Amino acid sequence: MERSFGIELEIAGITQRIAKLALSAVGVQVQAESYNHSTRAHWKIVSDASVRGGFEVVSPILHGEQGIIEAMKVATALDDAGASINRTCGFHVHFDASDLDVETIKTIVRRYAEFESEVDAVMPPSRRGDANNYCHSMAGVVTPSFLRASTIRELATVQGSRYYKVNLQSFQRHGTIEFRQHSGTVNANKISNWVRFLGEFIDVCKAESGSSALPVIEHPALRGVQRRLADMFTAQGSVQLSEICEAFGWQPHTARAAVTRLRQAGLEIESVRGRAMYRLVSGMVQQPSASRCSSIWHGISESVVTFYRNRAAVLAAAM
Repeated sequence: MERSFGIELEIAGITQRIAKLALSAVGVQVQAESYNHSTRAHWKIVSDASVRGGFEVVSPILHGEQGIIEAMKVATALDDAGASINRTCGFHVHFDASDLDVETIKTIVRRYAEFESEVDAVMPPSRRGDANNYCHSMAGVVTPSFLRASTIRELATVQGSRYYKVNLQSFQRHGTIEFRQHSGTVNANKISNWVRFLGEFIDVCKAESGSSALPVIEHPALRGVQRRLADMFTAQGSVQLSEICEAFGWQPHTARAAVTRLRQAGLEIESVRGRAMYRLVSGMVQQPSASRCSSIWHGISESVVTFYRNRAAVLAAAM
């Protein structure tokens, strides 16, 4: 992983003074400061009103694998000092977005929304779906207005709030894209795997955004609203039932009937289990040179995938 990033660790169980002493003891440059959003050249410890009985430890800009090593060092020191987490704690990661264009950001958000259930499976229940007010589900973010946006700032405006699992508001202030879904942790292994996964995920999306990753529907029988609905699937791959209703002014039963008519015309559109969403699989289409990804883990290092497969299995067994 080569991309620059920064992390925010929300923790409890120890005082800010102990956290500062622990990090200083292992050679980390750290300062306790009043609450602020400024990027520093050192680690900072700041208050956070959203954390019950705790505070936040924020990194400077970190770089690639060396940055992951430093983040693990900080987490281990905090863990050894007695830091703990509770349900109000989160672990946020910002990634440099200076090389990402608007189409890449759309791909990142679309793919995260499409495969959100796979990410949910490696998170505790408090971080799944729309259960957490500080990291809302991405379902419904990929609207026609979002897809029409021509700049990243417009995308952020359409999103409207930073409290989503993928936050675009940080681009305007820091030039970053922020991932907010992970639960609080001082486990160095969890931190390293999450940062590596996200860094690789961004790179995969960047590569895909420059190719014809989605199929182009070629079907002469599709006209009028059916043609427009087919084009919607072409643009997005996966479409929320609510998006169809918004775009065409339909009630849910009308939208479902329209999808059924597309299926009858020869398009293979599947329902996403447990969600009011449809996914274009194949059908009477002109297939692109590069096939679409079928999982959030496409293109991710095998060691990272193995870590999360095992984690998902353990969490499922414990439910």
